[in-house]
Amino acid sequence: MDPITHGLIGIALSTLSGHSMQLNDPVFLGCTLGAMLPDLDIIAHVKGRLNYLLKHRGASHSLIALTGMALGLGTGLYFAFPTTPWTNVFFWTLVGTMSHGMMDLLNSYGAELLWPFSRKKITVDMIMLTDPVVLSSFFISFLISLKAPDLAKTSSLAALTISALYLGYRHLGRMKTHDRLTKIYQLKEGEQIKVLPAMYHPFTWNFILFQGDFVRFGIIRNQTPSICRVLPKFDGNNPSVANALEGNLAEIFSQFTPYYHVIAHFSEADECIVEFLDLRYWAKGDFIYSGNVFLNEDGEIFQEIFHPLPNQEGVLLSY
Repeated sequence: MDPITHGLIGIALSTLSGHSMQLNDPVFLGCTLGAMLPDLDIIAHVKGRLNYLLKHRGASHSLIALTGMALGLGTGLYFAFPTTPWTNVFFWTLVGTMSHGMMDLLNSYGAELLWPFSRKKITVDMIMLTDPVVLSSFFISFLISLKAPDLAKTSSLAALTISALYLGYRHLGRMKTHDRLTKIYQLKEGEQIKVLPAMYHPFTWNFILFQGDFVRFGIIRNQTPSICRVLPKFDGNNPSVANALEGNLAEIFSQFTPYYHVIAHFSEADECIVEFLDLRYWAKGDFIYSGNVFLNEDGEIFQEIFHPLPNQEGVLLSY
């Protein structure tokens, strides 16, 4: 989720403690700041967008880190405002940091919740990076809490309930979409469909269809699917693909996304370009994240480039 939504959720959760929304209240500050604190990993952007993409929602979003952040922030707030027992401050700060981790699991970017035991980004592919329904619910709750402090707890519970019901609706919608696509494309054994939230359209779904010798990426609007891109099947037995999978770019994509695809393109000079695509995000007629591995006529990697945005200069990887 975006930092604003995280902060609003932290504010709403803090009101459940019975504490008021005051800047000198350690519970309010702990829960609110704790809900935004993990996104300080944005400082990784200093070393470039690629570094940020690899570090964002990594170790900083693990259960261990979220607990450590709550411990550090909660203890600091307790010493600054020793008006509330440390256990209470720590608990509500932990509620804030954990809310951040849980909400980040809802979109396709995911988070390394189980780091260091697993580097896999866990995701449930439910909503966009910024969801207007969730954001609006908690923003309205925040405004009500400001104007009528006595209604803060009630408005927060209402926002949480609306968001929970909305997420349930999204889950059912995704299941129905999956079933509908399965019938439309008449999937057979071994074929599958992955349904993902669209990047900018809250009531639209993207889907990846693994069928036969092709992988199709599409969008379904108003229960009507359309195919945006048809890709050849991932061929791990292709020597060029196998060699490319040994490089740095392959390691980046394997950490970055669970939905990456690899295609080999051959040139007249017996050189090969192996293209990597992140199938999660589609905008303006193309996938947002991609990369190329260049192989010489002997099948050896001589250059690798990661493209953090379409139609922009890529990042040359050291090799």
